[in-house]
Amino acid sequence: MSKEKEDITLKVKDLYFKYGIKSVSMDDVAHESGISKKTLYQHFKDKAELVESVINLVFNENMTIINTAIETCDDAISEMYEIHVFMNKIAREHSYSVEYDLKKYYPHLHELIINTKRERIYSIGLKNLKRGKKEGFYRPEINEKIIAKINLMRLESSIDNCIFSDNELLSQDYFKEMLIYHIRGIATHDGIKKLDSLLKNNKL
Repeated sequence: MSKEKEDITLKVKDLYFKYGIKSVSMDDVAHESGISKKTLYQHFKDKAELVESVINLVFNENMTIINTAIETCDDAISEMYEIHVFMNKIAREHSYSVEYDLKKYYPHLHELIINTKRERIYSIGLKNLKRGKKEGFYRPEINEKIIAKINLMRLESSIDNCIFSDNELLSQDYFKEMLIYHIRGIATHDGIKKLDSLLKNNKL
């Protein structure tokens, strides 16, 4: 991606998350980016391609942060803790208007995003479980594939539900209890001690 194309994508990301996708026209994008529509269409053949570029940018930004957490954490439980901290941040910044517009006007792109996100979350969860087993923090008898899918299902159902209010879902208490519920169900004695130490010394 060229520098100019990346700059436009970054600018449009802010516009979409502020106003939604539908209400931001290509004229608006050209004006806000300080370029002509001709230049804009040299980089993006249509709005659908621009939307896809923005969504890919956001997804890659999030994955970079998660991968950094994975690479820098000393153990599986610290890794899962950092992922939950980041998931809390993503939930707070989530734009329901962007999601609604994607689902209504770009259904194929929305489906692709959902499937890609599921695959990544499942893969990250599976690797975390295998790592935790090797480190002695997770019980050796747990079925990694089933637990990874349960964790994915739990994360997805927490977003689309009618039980918790929006304030409850975005609260630190909610994510803290989700983390405790998940890890205590699979952890060894050493794993629980590690979790308790993290919770004592850090704020989720």
